[in-house]
Amino acid sequence: MEPRSVHARASGLAIIVVALCLAPASKVTAQTVPLMTIKIYNNTDTSNIYPVLTTGTSKSSLWLQAWLKVAKRDMGDKPYPKLHNFRIYINPAKDGIPPHGMVTVELPLLTQLVPTNEVDPKKTDQYIDWWGGGRVELFEAPAADHKPPAALTALVTHRPSQTAVTAIASTPLPRCADCQPLTILMDTGGGFKNNEPSQLIEYTLGAINQNKDPVELDPNNVDFDVSYVDTAFLPAAMAPFNTQLPPIAQVGYVGTPQAIAMFRKALDKFVAEASPYRGWPQFVDNQGNKILKLPSVLHIMAGDPDMTAKPWPPVDKLTANWHACLPDNPSQICQDIRAVRQLFLDNYQNYKAIFPGKCDTKKGPEALTEDLVISHVYGFTPFGKDCPDSAVNLLESTPGYAANNSEKFHRIKHVFDGLQHLKSGEFDPYVVLIHGDDYVAAPNVYAYSVDDAVGNMQADGTGFIIAVGGTTGLPNPYPAASPVNVNFGYATTDKVRFEKYGICTTTPNQAVNPDYHSFALSVRSENLAQCPLSLIDNKGTLYILKLKSGPPYPFENARGPKTQAPIDCSDNKPGTLGASWCGRIFAYSEKLVGKGPDKSYVITDAPDQPPR
Repeated sequence: MEPRSVHARASGLAIIVVALCLAPASKVTAQTVPLMTIKIYNNTDTSNIYPVLTTGTSKSSLWLQAWLKVAKRDMGDKPYPKLHNFRIYINPAKDGIPPHGMVTVELPLLTQLVPTNEVDPKKTDQYIDWWGGGRVELFEAPAADHKPPAALTALVTHRPSQTAVTAIASTPLPRCADCQPLTILMDTGGGFKNNEPSQLIEYTLGAINQNKDPVELDPNNVDFDVSYVDTAFLPAAMAPFNTQLPPIAQVGYVGTPQAIAMFRKALDKFVAEASPYRGWPQFVDNQGNKILKLPSVLHIMAGDPDMTAKPWPPVDKLTANWHACLPDNPSQICQDIRAVRQLFLDNYQNYKAIFPGKCDTKKGPEALTEDLVISHVYGFTPFGKDCPDSAVNLLESTPGYAANNSEKFHRIKHVFDGLQHLKSGEFDPYVVLIHGDDYVAAPNVYAYSVDDAVGNMQADGTGFIIAVGGTTGLPNPYPAASPVNVNFGYATTDKVRFEKYGICTTTPNQAVNPDYHSFALSVRSENLAQCPLSLIDNKGTLYILKLKSGPPYPFENARGPKTQAPIDCSDNKPGTLGASWCGRIFAYSEKLVGKGPDKSYVITDAPDQPPR
């Protein structure tokens, strides 16, 4: 998972800081290093679950730079690179997390590996950055076997690129009271291959406010997803860990809580002899076994030596359909394919144009073939081979597509999303496997690379929860509701301004962040009547509102009878400041064609100001 460095308060939920107090032995102990909590529940009757946590890599770490308060002018000289993965196997022996068991892992922001007086901010791995992008991979084995899968045992005991590391004394370490002892391993060989029998979960903990100098860390934000972008192997559901919100206000889950047997039945059905997708490739693990783990079209087109041997009839059909659309087949799907294809042809031309100055001059741009175009289209990735800066040729910056706030690009993205979601599977059968009612039927997971509109969760919290095979452990047993962003008028220069807000309470209990005077509400429509939203100003005046209905609201960004209709002000006594303020609130929705799902907002004024 690429670390998300743009601070987005997508849910505005209550926060809690869990801290580990440290002795003053190292540079990081000048501050209290925050922890995030990860809870993993095994809700199955017959399976043991074996989680593996691995950190991400990057040429620089915004998370470390934020924590160590590196000024923006110094970021190039103090990148704090993290070029190797660090890994923790959680209960890798015997029964792992047994049926109806759970574990709790406390994960610090960082772990220091080098004494403070020897830290070189240009050298890699001076600290382990646990938060700035990572993954949890879930392995599974029958509980009756009382042993982990052979593939996991091989990774634990026979991976030569993986060695144990020792942190300096008194630095914070990952902790798990109900686990086997945790060992931190550094892996110079990269992450696991896709043919391991595991399911990928991605996370970024904390968010970075890049409007500050030094950039600022929000330790109360979590970003995660259950990713089927490349492969599908196991079900899992995820939710934020947030202990201060009442159940009614807890964000629902992303992923799927269905049983492992049901999930595998769907995969089996997809590749069965009677299936229209018979012959879809599967993976062969490092022990030589064909496993029921299916690759996406994105992954297939990118190429992988660890899949079952060709022919792959349904994949061959996709390629044949693509070529049949060229040059001018008039069918609607062909018109859409050609529109998307043209974006990538134009992006390739820009890649060639920028290559001499911004990429590896010892090499030339890779040669364009139709197979290469197909691979980039299904991955929705720009051309950039041998270009060290991944942002040098972004799709949305392609000449001819970047003007007018990238409107043309977003229109093409909208066309691409439409192709992906064709129920016929004519463009991408794998999306039918993941989202379709006849197979896995998991609507809020990643099924292709830019499917984050339904699969990604970003919310306030101090960790996340993973539940396998059921909803036990999830604070809200329902899928995540579409958030409503509540934006309230605020300025630091106001003599009267909001200081606290509350969600599903008439007692405001959360401090207003002056940089982000908004919060998001993710509550099911049928529960809104029991969920008052409250604010209190610096003069002690209380303001309360409720929503009569969930989104969508009128697509009119203006106060009026239609947009004020969803607002309930009845909890404010007539004639009070709260009542007059509440009468100025309105709700509306915004269509974001090609940019993701529609967004919905509640807009409020600032409190009444005294006369000048």
